[in-house]
Amino acid sequence: MRSTIALSAAAISTATALLAAPAVVSATAAPTVQAGASATSAQQPAAIVAKKKAKKKYPVVKRHVKKYNLKKWHLKEIKQSKKWASTSKAERVRQCESNGRYSINTGNGYHGAYQFASGTWRGVGGGLYSSYAHTAPKFAQDHMAWRLHQRSGWSPWPTCGRL
Repeated sequence: MRSTIALSAAAISTATALLAAPAVVSATAAPTVQAGASATSAQQPAAIVAKKKAKKKYPVVKRHVKKYNLKKWHLKEIKQSKKWASTSKAERVRQCESNGRYSINTGNGYHGAYQFASGTWRGVGGGLYSSYAHTAPKFAQDHMAWRLHQRSGWSPWPTCGRL
């Protein structure tokens, strides 16, 4: 259904004049960000700024912190282990041992990306995350491999550690 709006000539000329007049901005108007420019943290709502800072607080997602009851010292170690796991030598060991697959279980008694034996996994503290390395999250395997490396160097991976 169509509806028609009737306007007087005076109303049309007033509207045209308003559209053609320059905009007046009051002194209390909030500053706006032009298209293409990014807003600074001072212009962002406090909730967004707080959320961005919260992301930097943990080296893992918050649900893992709760699920595994991770303490501050765990988080510090996890942060260090993430840095260690990103080194080229650690990456080569993962590729050599498991083709980089964290969930691998070939049935040979070794599990996960770093091919942990069950006793070694539990000995370095992996039982906190899972009974076997291949069922633990990626960050947990990196964390336990880092701990093993801190204790024994590259010797647990004799073939791959020499790459």
